[in-house]
Amino acid sequence: QSQLLWDRKQLSFPAMCGRQEDVSNADKKKAFAHSLKPSFQHRRTAGEIHRCRKGQRTDIKPTEWDKFGYAQKEDVLNREIVYDSQTLPIPRVKRNDITPEEFFKEFAEKKRPVIIEDACSTWPASSRWSLEALEERFRHIDFKVGKTDKGKNIQLKMKYFIDYCRHQQDDSPLYLFETKIDDTSSMRHLLDDFEMPDLFPHDWFALMNHDARPPHRWWCIGPKRSGTTVHTDPLGTAAWNAVTHGVKRWVLFEPSTPKRIAKAKDMVQKGEDTEAIMYFDFLLPRLKEAYPDVRCYEGLQHPGDLIFVPGDWWHGVLNLEDCVAVTQNYCGPDNFDSVWCRARKDREKVAYLWWRNMRKFAPRLYARAQELNQRDGFRMRHMRLKGEKLENSDDSSSDSSSSDSTSDDAEDLNVEGIEAILGPGIHLGEKKRSVSMTGTEDAVVTEDAARASRRRCDGNGSPSGV
Repeated sequence: QSQLLWDRKQLSFPAMCGRQEDVSNADKKKAFAHSLKPSFQHRRTAGEIHRCRKGQRTDIKPTEWDKFGYAQKEDVLNREIVYDSQTLPIPRVKRNDITPEEFFKEFAEKKRPVIIEDACSTWPASSRWSLEALEERFRHIDFKVGKTDKGKNIQLKMKYFIDYCRHQQDDSPLYLFETKIDDTSSMRHLLDDFEMPDLFPHDWFALMNHDARPPHRWWCIGPKRSGTTVHTDPLGTAAWNAVTHGVKRWVLFEPSTPKRIAKAKDMVQKGEDTEAIMYFDFLLPRLKEAYPDVRCYEGLQHPGDLIFVPGDWWHGVLNLEDCVAVTQNYCGPDNFDSVWCRARKDREKVAYLWWRNMRKFAPRLYARAQELNQRDGFRMRHMRLKGEKLENSDDSSSDSSSSDSTSDDAEDLNVEGIEAILGPGIHLGEKKRSVSMTGTEDAVVTEDAARASRRRCDGNGSPSGV
């Protein structure tokens, strides 16, 4: 179709340019490219998108986001996954065919990725998160679509972003990735559209006051051709990702795969880009050819599907269609040891606040953290001398610290917060009775009881519960 348009443009080019003299082929192509620029519905969309592009990437000009012409290369999005001894399918299972206990035993505990089909197909989000519905509900609300080099959020009104999704021709489009749906009253209605999957009942990072907790939930809209480059999730946390609209293509590598190989950094040639679509187009095939012994797992995630990504697995995503999804990282019994060991080193202040609330509200978990610290001879920041650094640490990661902005004075978790862990109607840390939903008085759990529970904690400190 593009070639046909190009042939027609050549025939009428002098009239289109308003002149009859001969022009160079370069001028023709420049004018043709300009004729294919999207025409947005709203008058201000083009200017707003220019602003967002300029803030998001400083390595290219805002007018160069379509310079590789991927909008005319639909074969990249339609390319079939060929499975062989190196490229393996991500395991799949239907939600009705697996219980939460089976999921934990076969996948979470064994750290095996899996796509759960029909895990979220009954959510209200299946109808409420279409582009049309979202535009109507959040038309004038600002959402995060990127960050500047200085870390400042780049925001865009929903009506302009939906307009952009419908007409954009960028190689790697802007990606709406919102982290504050819990905090912003205008976005909080999104929480009514989905529910926490019962396959993931644990959220032990919630043992921290809300302001100190690292980001853990993201609501996102990815236009086709957008995606995320290969990475691992922070602090060794595991994650689930549920898609309500569109199709995503995933690639995963085992944790033992070296970073240099998984990210295909050695595969990039001069003049090439490393965005997700380029990775799936030519970097991944080069990687497979150069390292035939490296196994990778690939698969498609359709509407209603949920994917589980264990901690420390490398993964990257390409949106084959306009996609709407919600994703959350978690810490639970399957990964607490690794997450705690990572957090205490890389996010010292966060780990200290977490540890403080474990001691107060979750004695068995606190005992396990203490056991891990003793096993490794690890002394937390409040136990070290002033100026004393961690062994084998560097100034950029864990020292007390530029990378950890949480204040030492942050308040401990309150009673309402602990309900996120133990459920409603249970009060810890206060000497008062609570009333259950049935109106009967529940048992009182006080600080004295918590201290007694810590003394009674069994020797192995197993985090089987909090």
